[in-house]
Amino acid sequence: MGKDLRFAVRMLRRSPGFTILAVVVLALGIGANTAIFSMINAILLQPLPYAHPQQLVQMYETERAPGSYPLSGPDFPDWQRQSKLFAAMTLYNYPHNVNLTGNGAPQQVAMVPAEANFFQVLGVQAALGRMFQPGDSDSVAVLSYAFWKSQFGGARSVLNRAITLDGKSYTIIGVTAAKFRLSGYFNRAQLWRPLPLTAPYLGQRGNHSFSAIGRMKPGVTLAQAQAEISAIAARLAQQYPDSNATTGAKLDLLRDRMVRAPQRASLLTLLGVVALVLLIACANLANMLLARALGRQKEISIRLALGARRSHILRQLLTESVLLSLLGAAFGAMLAWLGIRAVVGLSAFTLPQVNPIAVNGTVLAFTVVLAMVCGILFGLAPALQLSHPRLSDELSGAGTLAGAGRRRRWLSDGLIIAEVALSMLLVVAAGVFMQSFSRLRNSALGVNPNHLLIAQLSLPDARYKSPAVIQFHRTLLARLRALPGITQAATSGSIPLNGESNGYITLPGESTQSKTLVEWVRATPSYFATMQIPLLRGSTYTSADVQAWDHFITAAFGRGGALQLTAAQMASYHLQVVVNQAMADHFWPGRNPLGKRFQGWGTWLTIKGVVGTVAVNQLGEAPWPVTYFPLGNMDTGFYVELRSSLPAAAVTADLRRTVAGIDASLPLYGIQTMDQVAGASVAGEAFQEWLMTGFAALALLLAVAGIYGVMSYLVTARTREIGVRVALGASRSSVLGMVIGRGLRLGIIGIVCGLIAALAAGKLIASQLYQTKPANPVAFILAAGVLLAACVLACYVPALRAARIAPAEALRQN
Repeated sequence: MGKDLRFAVRMLRRSPGFTILAVVVLALGIGANTAIFSMINAILLQPLPYAHPQQLVQMYETERAPGSYPLSGPDFPDWQRQSKLFAAMTLYNYPHNVNLTGNGAPQQVAMVPAEANFFQVLGVQAALGRMFQPGDSDSVAVLSYAFWKSQFGGARSVLNRAITLDGKSYTIIGVTAAKFRLSGYFNRAQLWRPLPLTAPYLGQRGNHSFSAIGRMKPGVTLAQAQAEISAIAARLAQQYPDSNATTGAKLDLLRDRMVRAPQRASLLTLLGVVALVLLIACANLANMLLARALGRQKEISIRLALGARRSHILRQLLTESVLLSLLGAAFGAMLAWLGIRAVVGLSAFTLPQVNPIAVNGTVLAFTVVLAMVCGILFGLAPALQLSHPRLSDELSGAGTLAGAGRRRRWLSDGLIIAEVALSMLLVVAAGVFMQSFSRLRNSALGVNPNHLLIAQLSLPDARYKSPAVIQFHRTLLARLRALPGITQAATSGSIPLNGESNGYITLPGESTQSKTLVEWVRATPSYFATMQIPLLRGSTYTSADVQAWDHFITAAFGRGGALQLTAAQMASYHLQVVVNQAMADHFWPGRNPLGKRFQGWGTWLTIKGVVGTVAVNQLGEAPWPVTYFPLGNMDTGFYVELRSSLPAAAVTADLRRTVAGIDASLPLYGIQTMDQVAGASVAGEAFQEWLMTGFAALALLLAVAGIYGVMSYLVTARTREIGVRVALGASRSSVLGMVIGRGLRLGIIGIVCGLIAALAAGKLIASQLYQTKPANPVAFILAAGVLLAACVLACYVPALRAARIAPAEALRQN
């Protein structure tokens, strides 16, 4: 084997041009596979970085509408007390923004309230200090590793240091491990504080606002745990019929919840795509080896004539192929390492990254195995051809590749057809994904995103009570409207594509709530004009409506969030709201919704206006019913919307100065244009479309190189024949047409095969497309045109060389 390897190195060094080209082709193909596999390894294959992750489940509640919902706080202690199959459960809330002051410039940080056993349930250890323990007050904090490094420089002296968050002092007791992560929205968490399981913190029964993770006891199956938790939910429904009559429970393995079905499908689609790219690269290399065989036939024939065994020749040739593939894999791994850094940045908010995406030992082992397989795959057919020459022809000098090779030509043609077919399949897929993404990105948003700036503010509860909150909103908007270039200003509790609050309503005469969720949006009266949401009927709410809602919210919920009125007292209020067209169409189809009443928030609401429908959670979604009501005295966290003719940077500077002029301790965060918000909402689709297009372009490049190589080989092999044709009177245009025609015939066959394959494979990606059919005529026609043009381009240079062959020189060749 060592002798074969040394000989292979010597042979590759003798042909540096061929070796470099082959290594580049393989590096591109193997590098793409390595990069995508590193993502799949981190997201789908590696266990979660928690103790015994197979025992962990995400816990949800269910309601009438399909899907899973956050947990109602007061239900959780009942689950804990009644469960026998769980070793432990832990409750935590979503990250909320708090103001960090006293440590340089004021800034916003994301804090997660979590039960004291949270880190213990996950089996997470501290990198510094300790995690929460039972009995800890809610005035201690644990820092994320990244926040500790960025904010405190990784100083160990941070332990027992006090920090001020929203005006309240917290003592730092620990730092999470560097590898500790949760998926999705929770990845932005920078600090953690204990969540006491007491009434003020858990809120009202029936309000779904918490997340929970449970650890099943060893040996307990998901089905057993689900049966138990469903039985507990059924008992709570009987015990609390007003709030829990329709509430169920649902469990998912934590891994399954962190990696959703669309993300899994996207990753597997990309793996299939790069596998096709690698097949194209292998076909390309096989053809290059066949062309290279032109100069090695006599060498192999002499060795066989001198007694070398065919098996030894075959092993020698396969060793060269595998060595080439390993060299390509080495450079491919480096390309993958560079590519992953870009991919991770692009996919930071679209793919779960609980485990770091990296070229680690597992990925390198995959790359080596893949290289070995590829080396055999693209090297076997040429090796078999070369190890079985016709010795009499070769030793007599008659064994040119042209003369040896009807079978070899068929093999070469077949490889080209396969390359074109696979490239056609990928170009069609890229075209379909591009069209799907274009339709999704341009789907109705419902607002005018141009010249619209969004920012966020959070008022500390300790310093801003009810009158102060209302006064802050009024002062801020008045000062912003006075600025030159600001045409509209508003504040709201949520914005399009960032839905935050929803619930059910009850229509008059019905004893049960509707089965359709309604989104609640709190906003100032100027919100509709600022966002340019059209008023279709009636009017928007006025200052009198704002005062009525403030009075109701203060009386009903106070400052703590707990309900303070009886059901009869709640129902005595009559408040005005604005609804969107989607809600009017759903609940009052074909009727005038103005003046219609429904019950929500425990009181009766009357519709005074209808506005256009806006995308609530994501572009392309089915229209959501939305109810708008005034922003009030409990809204300490909110968005600021500014419409201006000025550049975004100038508006941002004015906004910062205005906020600082009111309260210098308030940091402004989440600053972005509405266009950027819309772009972020489809970042996952954009990421997939970007990769699909890039891989399709790579496949096309490899196919062009393959066709060019085969046509060049054809011209070389048939130089004498072409010279004879020219000597006998063939025109240069006919020679040009002969070479291009042969390439086009192969290309057209490949295109047809690719079209058939694309039609067959369409159903595999149908679920990932938006308002686009996989069998898309436009994509098919454009892809066929691109492939035909590529074939002509690849054939033209070899054809031009053939047309310029001098007969006398050609006839002198053997």
